[in-house]
Amino acid sequence: MLSGSQNPESSFKSTRNNNNNNIFSWSNFWKYYLFFFYFSGLYQIIIFASGTAGGVGLRQAIYMSFLWLIPILLLPKYSKLISGSVGLLLWATSLVSMGYLALYGQDFSQSVLFIIFESNASESREFLESYFKWWMVPALIVYTLLPYLLWKHLQPLYISSTRFKVSLVLALSFIVSWPTFNQYIIKNHGLDYATDLQMNRMEPAAPWHLVMGYIKYKKTLKEIEHYLLANKTLSPIQGLVDKNATSNNTLVLVIGESTNRQRMSLYGYQRKTTPELDAMRNELLVFDNIYSPRPYTIETLQQVLTFADQKNPDLFLKKPTLINLMKQAGYKTYWITNQQTQTKRNTMLTTFSKQADKQIYLNNNRMQDSTQYDGVVIRPFQKILNEPAQKKFIVIHLLGTHRKYHYRFPEEFAVFQGNSDLPKWLNDSQAEEYNDYDNAVAYNDFVVSELIKQFKQHNDHGMLVYFSDHGEEVYDRPEKLFTGRNEAAPTSAMYTIPFIVWQSPSWRQSNPVDNKEEVIHRMYSTSDFIYTWSELAGISFNEFDTSRSIVNQAFKQHPVWIGNPDNPKKLRDLNVEPFPDLRIVPPTRAISTSDDKKVNTALL
Repeated sequence: MLSGSQNPESSFKSTRNNNNNNIFSWSNFWKYYLFFFYFSGLYQIIIFASGTAGGVGLRQAIYMSFLWLIPILLLPKYSKLISGSVGLLLWATSLVSMGYLALYGQDFSQSVLFIIFESNASESREFLESYFKWWMVPALIVYTLLPYLLWKHLQPLYISSTRFKVSLVLALSFIVSWPTFNQYIIKNHGLDYATDLQMNRMEPAAPWHLVMGYIKYKKTLKEIEHYLLANKTLSPIQGLVDKNATSNNTLVLVIGESTNRQRMSLYGYQRKTTPELDAMRNELLVFDNIYSPRPYTIETLQQVLTFADQKNPDLFLKKPTLINLMKQAGYKTYWITNQQTQTKRNTMLTTFSKQADKQIYLNNNRMQDSTQYDGVVIRPFQKILNEPAQKKFIVIHLLGTHRKYHYRFPEEFAVFQGNSDLPKWLNDSQAEEYNDYDNAVAYNDFVVSELIKQFKQHNDHGMLVYFSDHGEEVYDRPEKLFTGRNEAAPTSAMYTIPFIVWQSPSWRQSNPVDNKEEVIHRMYSTSDFIYTWSELAGISFNEFDTSRSIVNQAFKQHPVWIGNPDNPKKLRDLNVEPFPDLRIVPPTRAISTSDDKKVNTALL
């Protein structure tokens, strides 16, 4: 018996195991690949199998998953640590796209990234609170457990041959970077072009869907700042004439948020959600066939406040804006906003507002809590009315009925409670949110009507126009209960918006709107708003298109496009394909079948 020495048989087994560890294993190689592919591939497989999108994203995910094998091959000793760290990053970032797929059944696109990066922390928190469902917890556990079990069985990926290791690393690098190599080296298209293609190829895979999206967002934001804030290089509007140039004018534009006109009693809704505007209806032009081009604030205002439209979405970068137009007409311009700015955070809304001569940012809170109601805009509005400027153009941007709705109204406006007069299909939780939205509409009615009252009290010569940027669905359809907005699955509630005009008696006399009874029923998209505003303000210019002004006698019915203009083939003209549920008040517990028919008939 040998004492103090190693057993020969044990020594042989140890040597054999070490030799085996240094032998490259294709099985182990593909296990690592499967681990990395899981975080992007599973998502893309679901997208492809469900018919939501084609196979391009899946193909790119297959290619890009090879990237993470390179550090494993170069540093096999740390393969467990590297794969675990990378896996954690991929897991966290893939939850964003997987969560969006679970909520909406749609692919996570660049458009969604754009919206996310324009939102603030409070909106993100409200989104999570609003859309969280119980089944997401077990789904998250399963989604996390599968790659963890796979990771536990991974072994170091040793390669004894240096030549083979270098060849394999180069091959994987070539697979990943082929767009850059092909366009820059072979086709000589330039580095910027090749880089853009590389980014596009990487974007369908985690974490690049966020990284590349953020890079593109910052690049776009920089371009917007260049064109909108430094637009002195743009030529002024040619042939501009203001027929009210010699008078003291106050013109006010109030932009609401997420308000569906079908939930306003001003438009026939059975609940008295707009009692103040109802009371002054005889003083208003109430347009009842107006639509937002898109269900998102930024994308909508890029058209509403500029010459851009659904067929020419990039014109907001190349032509003067509504602010420029009014400044050129000699108006001192103001921008009052209760939209959260995070101490004047650098957003697209802020770039528009900075064109004005004076900005008043009222919502600089870290969170959009219940203390920041739209009523805060009234006092600065009063102060501006008292300023001595001869001609004033005032933009007021409200939070309106933005989610979460119970943050949008003070307690005394919680007039709608319970479920006695609500649609039959709502459960208690849905009924509460439905009531909150109607209460938010009621408070919005108070704010807008109070602005009109302050205007009247000051006895200024001018007008006030109010519309919402877009609508919002709040459990309006029993066949698919949903709250919010989704451009991929449009409904009437997301696009039908209020549009009203109040004119002072003196302004109404000098700037009359002819044939009002016909005008207020015309079908119209706010993407052409700049033409209507110009005519209401008494401003004309060389490129003024009378057929695009809803109040002009030469108005022509143009397509009312909705949808993403980046995909022009899928734009929908509401003239040709209207919403089937438009303006139908749902049956309620409080209205009998016969009464309900009378209500619906009256509204049609």
